[in-house]
Amino acid sequence: THSYGDPRKFPLSPQHVNTPDGTLPEEMSALHRALHIERVVIVTPSAYGADNSATLYGMKARGATARGIAVVNDKTPDSDFDTMYRAGIRAPRIISGVSGPTDPAAARPIYQSASVRFKSHNWHIQMYTNLAVISNIKDLVHAWPMPTVFDHFGGVQAELGLQQPGFADLLELVRSGSTYVKISGAYRASTKAPDYPDVAPFAKAFIEANPDPILWGSD
Repeated sequence: THSYGDPRKFPLSPQHVNTPDGTLPEEMSALHRALHIERVVIVTPSAYGADNSATLYGMKARGATARGIAVVNDKTPDSDFDTMYRAGIRAPRIISGVSGPTDPAAARPIYQSASVRFKSHNWHIQMYTNLAVISNIKDLVHAWPMPTVFDHFGGVQAELGLQQPGFADLLELVRSGSTYVKISGAYRASTKAPDYPDVAPFAKAFIEANPDPILWGSD
């Protein structure tokens, strides 16, 4: 999970709050060698909105061992999905941080629409959102036959502790096997750099609930 390519080549979303530095393919390969990573999944970051050019660039540079997650919105034509699949895309990221709504009522129809659009594609659904949204769509996630992946600890805020509203719902989804959680971007959940020790109890809680659907991401 990273941004690959010269950022001047790829248009940023008008809502972007950070500007990716950009990483050359040689740097990407060096990073993966250092981490002993043989296969990768590149996720389109929120800075690019629904433009997946940087992700497709990185996947092509990486070669056959790369797959991707594309940010998709209601303006993305269904005709693009087969093309994306042939390029190695394997799931839509339907809410991507600042480019998606944080209001639970607004997020619910987005998930409902995605579950209809991707029913025949055998793709999971991925979201970078908050616990309030996750609680609001819990029934939809349970009903969706494919997994739902929540990025960045599911949007927990470490300072609010394990009893914060919505965390029990997320643990329930993890326990059921219908949800995967990415333990990535700890700095998004905590201000206690550099080790973010207050995020560790959340990682442990996820693993205790169900270790199989817990994913790692570099962010």
